[in-house]
Order: sequence, then structure tokens, then C-alpha cells
Amino acid sequence: MRTITAQPLPDWESLPDFGLYMDQLLIFTERYLRGELTAGMVNSYVKSGLVTRPSGKKYGKESLAQILMVGALKAALPLDSLRLLLHGGGETDTRALYAQFLAELERIESEQGRQPQADALDCALRAACEQQRCRDLLSARNGASAPGKE
Repeated sequence: MRTITAQPLPDWESLPDFGLYMDQLLIFTERYLRGELTAGMVNSYVKSGLVTRPSGKKYGKESLAQILMVGALKAALPLDSLRLLLHGGGETDTRALYAQFLAELERIESEQGRQPQADALDCALRAACEQQRCRDLLSARNGASAPGKE
């Protein structure tokens, strides 16, 4: 059962070893992410520090992994919370974080496949509770007040 992605995300080794121009990046991510990702959104993520700046006009593995994580999580968390999640501890090892992200996503999707069918209200309430729990954990981890909605 696919949840937040259209198909399983590639592992680090399967990400392109060469830089992608914006149009290539959008085509690559389109097959994995639900919902639209535009050049404007990517530029905004770069400007806000969510995604590593491209080298020249080419996005490398680190940027691509960050965009895949942001694209998968942006519906669940405001960008301020995503920034804390991806970069809250200062210098972040994107490769290790991406591996953890993929492992957790696989674990959660596996668990969901074994749970009884839920109705829409149950899903919405669980999502709201988990979003607040995530904000509280990020706030505690970073010693800041809980980020608000954007």
C-alpha cells in the first residue's frame, strides 16, 4: 500500500550521480511524489534553506534527496517544521537522514498494511494527533517554541 509517495522512493545509490537541471529534476521527482512540484516551489525551498543550493544550475544527490523528502512531507508539516526536521541539528548528513527516512517510511507503510481498514474520520484524527506530536518532538529537540502553521 503506497501512502505518501506514488511509488517507492529510490535509495541513495539509485539517485543520479550527475547533476540535474530543473526540468530534469521535475521529471525525475514527478514519478515518485504525489501532487505537483513546480520550479517555483523548488526555488522557494532553496531560498528558505530547506534544499541545498544547486551547483551552477544543476541539482546533485543531496538536493534531490532533500526535495524528495520535502515533497513527501509537505502536506503533513509546515515548512518551518520541515526545516527543523531536515536541518535542526545544524550540519546534517543528508545521506544518513535519507536512509533513515526511507527505512521509517517502509516500516510505517508495512504496519499500515496490517491494520484493519480505517474510515476517513479515524485517519484525519490520527493524522492531526501525529502532526501535533511531531511538532512537539521537534520543538523539544531544538529547544524552541513549537512552529506554527504557515
